[in-house]
Amino acid sequence: MVEEIKHIHSYYSPSDLYNQIIEGLNKLGTDLSKVTLDDLQPVDEFHIRGDTATKELIKLSGFTPGLHILDVGCGIGGSTRRLSYETGCRVTGIDLSDEYIDTAQRLTRLLNMQERVKFHAASALELPFDDNSFDGVWSLQMNMNVEDKLSWLTETYRVLKHGGRAVLYEVCGGKNTPLYFPVPWAQDSSMSFLVPPESFRDVITSAGFDITVWNDKTDLAQQAFSQVQEPVGEPNLPVLGVYLLVGNDIGTKAYNLHRNLDEERVSLIETVAVKPDC
Repeated sequence: MVEEIKHIHSYYSPSDLYNQIIEGLNKLGTDLSKVTLDDLQPVDEFHIRGDTATKELIKLSGFTPGLHILDVGCGIGGSTRRLSYETGCRVTGIDLSDEYIDTAQRLTRLLNMQERVKFHAASALELPFDDNSFDGVWSLQMNMNVEDKLSWLTETYRVLKHGGRAVLYEVCGGKNTPLYFPVPWAQDSSMSFLVPPESFRDVITSAGFDITVWNDKTDLAQQAFSQVQEPVGEPNLPVLGVYLLVGNDIGTKAYNLHRNLDEERVSLIETVAVKPDC
C-alpha cells in the first residue's frame, strides 16, 4: 500500500507547476491582478467535461451558503474554488500531492479566495479531521487511483455530519477489459483500480451511506471525447492545459479514454450519497 501511494504521488507531482501556470497566463496576456476562475479553467478543472460537469454537480448538490464542504482529491483546486464561488460555501480541499496543494493555495491567493477556501496535503484513507466535521463532501474522479475504496468511503462517512450529502463523480469500469493505457489518471495498470458501477455502488452502501441519486453519465463522456483522434508526431499543446498536471502525452491519454468509453471498458457515474440522520 505504501509503495502504491508513493507511485501515485509521483505521477501527480509535476515540478514548478504554479510558475508554469503563471507563465501560461502571461503568454495569453492575462492581467494577473484580474484573474478569474474562467481564466484558469483550461488547467484546473481536471475531470471529464470540465467546468460544465462542475456546474451540473453544484446544482445537484444542493449546497447552500454557510455550509462547510470537504473536497476529497481536490487537485489544484479548480472545482473547489468553483463550488465556493457558486454556492457561498466554505470549502476545504485535500489531496495526496504536495505540489498540487501548494499550487492550489497559491492560485487561491491569486484569486483572493483564501478566506473561504483552504487546502491540506493528506490521504483520503486517513483524513486529518474529527468525526462529523463537515456539512457535505465533494469528490470528483479520484476513486480510480484508490484500491481500498471501502477505507476511503468509510473515512468520508466518518467526517461527514449526520444528514450530510456526499457528491461523487467517478470513472468506473465497464463490461469489457482490459483498459487501454495510458489514460489521464494512470500511466499503466499499476495505479488504476476501476470496478464496475454495481460494485462501486455496493462499496458506497457498505460504508453506511444511503444512495439518493445515481446517474450514468457515460453517454455524455463519450460525446465529450468523440472527436479525439490518435495523435501523430509531436504534440501541439496549448499554452494552458491539463498536460501541465499529468504530462505531454495527454493526447494519447485522451485518445485511449475515447477508445475505452466507446468499447465499454470504462463508465462515468454521478451519485449523491447521504449519511443517515441516526
